[in-house]
Amino acid sequence: MNSDYEYRLNPHNVLAQGWFLTTPLVITSIKVFLTLATGFLIIQVFRWNRLAKAKNPFAQDDRHQRRPYLVDQKKRDQIIKQSFHPDQVPTELDAIVIGSGIGGLSTAAILAKAGRKVLVLEQHDQAGGSCHTYLEKGYEFDVGIHYIGNVGKQTFFKTLVDQVSEGQIEWAPLEDAFDVVSIGYGDNNRKYPVLSGKTQWQNSLKEAFPGDSKAIDQFFKLLQEASGSSMVLGALKILPLWLVKIVISTGLIHLFTTMWRGQFKKSTQDIIQGLTDNPDLQTIFCYCWPDYGTRPSSSHFMMQALLNNHFMNGAHYPVGGASEIALNIIPVIERTGGKVLVRAPVQEILYNGRKAMGVKVKKGS
Repeated sequence: MNSDYEYRLNPHNVLAQGWFLTTPLVITSIKVFLTLATGFLIIQVFRWNRLAKAKNPFAQDDRHQRRPYLVDQKKRDQIIKQSFHPDQVPTELDAIVIGSGIGGLSTAAILAKAGRKVLVLEQHDQAGGSCHTYLEKGYEFDVGIHYIGNVGKQTFFKTLVDQVSEGQIEWAPLEDAFDVVSIGYGDNNRKYPVLSGKTQWQNSLKEAFPGDSKAIDQFFKLLQEASGSSMVLGALKILPLWLVKIVISTGLIHLFTTMWRGQFKKSTQDIIQGLTDNPDLQTIFCYCWPDYGTRPSSSHFMMQALLNNHFMNGAHYPVGGASEIALNIIPVIERTGGKVLVRAPVQEILYNGRKAMGVKVKKGS
């Protein structure tokens, strides 16, 4: 009896899974992307060559032995509360940064380390943004920072903080249970600690929810998968917007990350509800969503994962309070002739039709 022969590829074979890479449309898209990327790289190399005279801000390790802590409030204010006045503005500025939050101060410090003279303008009466503090009846209160992750060991993040502050910011570790998820009231209250360390927190959750071990393992697997895509997000921030739009609109982004396909097209809430029906465990998985200000029903899981991963190895607090951050970054900016001035509300960015030329500060400030 004659019969047809069937030959099937192993479904787990990489070539079988990547068949779409051989389709004409995808091949053309890849060629277009590579051409654009090559062109962009050539342009960037040309620009970098022109800017080669600029000093590398990270050419050397600028960490120094910790100076004695400055506890005299008047002397601290002389650094973090320098009020704006036209006479205080340096001449021949290379850059002006609007806002003295951690982003503005870090940018200004890196420019200063590259030899640039930078002016930072802050509308508040104290530099630091969410890193600033205030005094009330002899007590110091934070306005933003409650703890920071990724500074317990020499991570990329900690290295950056060290270099813009010359290693002057020290970090005190919080207890292992740096957060506690509290659900319900009165006799119905349940408390679940959030522990430092992936294994420790994972095992703690399995002890509290023995019937959901598989869901817990899957949750941590998703966190790991998201962590692997963080470099892709960084690259998208560096590339020019026109190139990013092409990469996303053509679907080429899917060659580099899974974060916008499959289950990751769903919201954080949908993904977590797909892992477990236990409402307490669902709450624990996304308990920290207020930190990024978007409800799980509207957020992408990548945002939730970035936050969970940031604190996976514990939390720390700056020794001396949050104001130590601005206090130790400002001298780096001033070292090349720059200034950080407060009470300076910027009213307008002066633009000549081609590039920004300066700013206009509200008179009388």
